[in-house]
This record gives sequence, structure tokens and C-alpha cells, in this order.
Amino acid sequence: MKELQALSQEQLAKSFEAIAFAPEDRLTAAAANALFNELPVSCSAAVSSFVSSETYYQRACSQLSKLGCRREEHGLSFKRMFFEIAVQDLLQKSTTLSQAIAENIFTLKLSACSHDFPLDKVCAQLPNLNRIDVKYDLASSSHASSLESVRKALNVSSNLVSLTLQDSFLTDNDVATMFDNGSCTNCTILNLNLAHNNISSTGLGVVVSHFLAPPTSVLCSLDMMGNKIDSQGGSLLGRALATNESLLSLNLRLNHLGDGGGSALLDCLASNVTLRYLNLSANELASLSANALVNMLESNDSLSLEAVIITSNPFSDEDEEAIKSCDRCFLDVRGGSSPGRQEMFLGKSIMPF
Repeated sequence: MKELQALSQEQLAKSFEAIAFAPEDRLTAAAANALFNELPVSCSAAVSSFVSSETYYQRACSQLSKLGCRREEHGLSFKRMFFEIAVQDLLQKSTTLSQAIAENIFTLKLSACSHDFPLDKVCAQLPNLNRIDVKYDLASSSHASSLESVRKALNVSSNLVSLTLQDSFLTDNDVATMFDNGSCTNCTILNLNLAHNNISSTGLGVVVSHFLAPPTSVLCSLDMMGNKIDSQGGSLLGRALATNESLLSLNLRLNHLGDGGGSALLDCLASNVTLRYLNLSANELASLSANALVNMLESNDSLSLEAVIITSNPFSDEDEEAIKSCDRCFLDVRGGSSPGRQEMFLGKSIMPF
């Protein structure tokens, strides 16, 4: 016959949905852990907010893992993974969240967001939100409400440090709607990812003005890969980075800087002392950029650059030899964008892109 304590724990577990409470407040640590092990993983997210055991959330997330969800995408926490995926499911049905759930959400990731989704109203309910990763389908002409919602979401998310809006067909006008004219007051973003959109140097200028040019800039990482940035953008970025002291990582892969834009950027980086990672792959760089790179390395003793990726550019053999002659340059084979050709790197470590 089961002991009274075991029977009590079993009954508590069965009725926890109806009488939810924080076990640590009423039970001994051993009894609370025993209860967590008995709890059914079918409890709603609101009820589960009373549970602190990571083991419980690991059990609850076992099925999610089979569906391809990864704990690494949720701060290495099964609890965060449980609540953030629960919110994604809830937002398909309603934009109102209970306080118990809302306080446990730190990342909001929506991979197929409709243009009429009220992102600002959802973010306003999430006091601890620090990361927004939204993929819109903004190919249609009627998406002004989406961008206005993003702008408002940034303003109500006071703890936000990361914003990702890649593969969303964003244009220069869209970027201006979100960040220009002082309409966006958020100044806490450390990581900005606008990769694979339709942003030209004009839109980049808005990003530079809002996130990099101010002396109070805190932006650490900027990803503009796969856009339409030309030589003008290289000059804009160069002038900003000549004095910027916050940016650590810049990804401009698959743009159209050209040799003039690349050399203008690299010339200005000769006075930068904070940038650590730079990706200029596939930007049509040639001799002017190679010379600017060599000059930057030789003239700046305070340079913090650890790695530069410059693969898939039409450098001549002489350009490559000049770059390789620098003490901090070396060739490495990483495979990928240029079959049969070595990728050229500067630095000590692999780029974080």
C-alpha cells in the first residue's frame, strides 16, 4: 500500500491544474521536487508558470524537440523554450496574453507574420522582451500598418536588445518609416539584422543616422547581408565608423560596394579602434580595396579587427600577394562561395556570421 506522502503527492499532481501554487512556498525542497516529477506535462502555460523545475520543462519540451525546436534558440533554457513556443501558438488565436505567461517571454519569433498582425500590442504585454525576430511577407503594396506596428513595438519594448527583420522585402521607404524623423525612440538595440531585403544606400543612411552616428550609439552588431548597398553606402558607413566606438561586427556580404565603396570604407576604418569582425565577401572589390586594406593594417596600431572575410571578390594575384604580405593575413580553405578557390581571411578567428 502506498505511503500517505506518496498518495498526497500523486493527488496534488493530478489536481495541480485547478489549485496551482508555487510548491517551494508550501512544501519542503524534496517534496516540491517530487511533485515536479509527478506533474503531467499537459498543464497549460498559465499553470506551468508556477513551476520552477527545469526538469519539468525538459519533459514538457520533449515533443517540441522532436518537431525541430532547439533549446539553443531559447537561451539554453527549457523553461524559456516552453513559454516562448506556447506564446507563438497562442498568438495564432489571440493577441491577449495572461500576465503569468507574458512575464516569462524574452524572445518573440514569428516566421510567417501577416501584414496586419498587431506586433506593438503584443510587445506592450511583454515586460521582459529583449529579442524580436519577425519575418514579414511585405511583397504586397499594402503593408504600411506592419511597419508602423514595428516602430511602435520598438518604442514600447524598453528592454529590447536584438531586432531581426530579414527576408521581409523591406525597402528604403520602409526603413525610413521605422527609424527616421525621430519617430523611433528606442536606443537600447545592440544587434540589428536587416539581411536579405531590398535596402539600398539610402536606407542604410537611415540606419547609420539612427544607430551608428550618434555619440551615444550602443549598436554592437549590424547585418546588412544580401541587400542593394552600393559605393555610396560604403562611404556612409566609413564616415560613421571612423568615430563610432560601439560596433563590433559588420556583415555586408552580397552587396554592391564596388572597388570604390570598399576602399572608402576601409580607408575610414584606419582610425577605428573597436570593430572586430567584418564581412565584405562578394562585393566586387579589387585593387583599390586591397591597397586600402593593406594600408589600414599597417597604419593602425590600435586596430581591434580579429577577422575579415573578403572571399568572392575579383582580386588579382598581385592584390592577394599584397594582402598576404601583411602579418595578420592568412589564407584558409573553408569551402562554400567560391568552388575551387581559397577564401581569404584576415585575423585570428572565424567570423560570427
